[in-house]
Amino acid sequence: RDFGVYRVMFTALLTTMIGVQLLAALGLMDLGLLELSTTYIWAMTLGGILFGAGFYFGGFCPGTAVVSFVRGRLDALLFLVGIVLGIYGFALFFDGPGQASWFQNLYAPSGATVMSLLESPYVWFWVAGITGAVLLSFRYLYILEEGFSLRTPEELANDTPRPPVVKPRAGRTTRALVALTAALVVILGILQIGNDEPEALAIGSEIPAVVAVDLDAVPLVDPLSLAGWVVADANRLAEDKSPNSHVVDMRSLNERTAAPIRGPLLVCGIGDRYERYESTVVMLNDVLVGADRNKPLVVIDSAQSAIGRNLVLDLRLDGINAMLLDGGSPAWRDMVLSPDAIWPEWTIDTASTDAPTVAEYHEDIRLWMLGSTLAAPAYMPVPGTMQLPAEVVSVVATGGGGGGCG
Repeated sequence: RDFGVYRVMFTALLTTMIGVQLLAALGLMDLGLLELSTTYIWAMTLGGILFGAGFYFGGFCPGTAVVSFVRGRLDALLFLVGIVLGIYGFALFFDGPGQASWFQNLYAPSGATVMSLLESPYVWFWVAGITGAVLLSFRYLYILEEGFSLRTPEELANDTPRPPVVKPRAGRTTRALVALTAALVVILGILQIGNDEPEALAIGSEIPAVVAVDLDAVPLVDPLSLAGWVVADANRLAEDKSPNSHVVDMRSLNERTAAPIRGPLLVCGIGDRYERYESTVVMLNDVLVGADRNKPLVVIDSAQSAIGRNLVLDLRLDGINAMLLDGGSPAWRDMVLSPDAIWPEWTIDTASTDAPTVAEYHEDIRLWMLGSTLAAPAYMPVPGTMQLPAEVVSVVATGGGGGGCG
């Protein structure tokens, strides 16, 4: 019956959404530096409905429930118990003892694609459409507030009717600000739509599968995707951030020398192949804790041998998101380290930007992997490869929860 929180939160969202677009269009902000979480439409829709229903029937959000419980409200205690049970249930079915593939595929579908609308003119349709819809809802929320408004106990006892809800009217300053912002959005949107320069990146990229229950099929990652993950993580470490993936090299010293791979976290066993197998399983279970167990961990073997496959299966049984390099060491050598390898072309016009060509980008990565250069090249998503969720930049995607109840 009170939509004040809705107005506050969506006003903040509109301000941010329009602000970053205007700053980017004016060349004052690089949207490529923003790191937003991936949007999973069906999972987030279902989660939003469940959260909204709990919010409505319980009358609390997590923060207010804690405060109310401290004040002695037993219904707040029941609400908090529900939150804890919900979190436990999710963990149980997602990567716990009761993990289920249908639940994992609902939350993070295997083989799903994400799209980056960075610098794309189509972003302006989203900006204008979402803004118009929210402002229109603000205009007519008074109908809901009037229809759902309830009387206080005193008003009920005295049979006092509630005063009618008045249709809101915007002041001159508010109208002027809205008109100015709308004019900027329309003008810059038209300029963007008419601009033939990198309309960008409609890059479709697969999301790596999470830990699966079906252990008969070992998940594979192709060499180009792994090269992108390693480069992205090297850049993250240079910025004092934690890596988003891990690499386990099961090859012998000679194999590593013949086809080297550089990475921010390169975990290697010692001894013969079976000793490396045993020591790696024990060590990874000690090293990888918490969220690190859900980050993709790629096992590199000589050529997808039974030992590498069994290592992946054992790690996945332990709840680690392990996968095997498709084609093993030979594929890595032929597709990444060979100067004759052919990579997919960009979907942007690199002639009108400072971005390197695909061949130049491949050469930069190749030289870095071979140790000829010290600094890793800047990360660029190669079309058709899998991206880690944290590498995805989408202007219209929603980031992590924010605000009082996010």
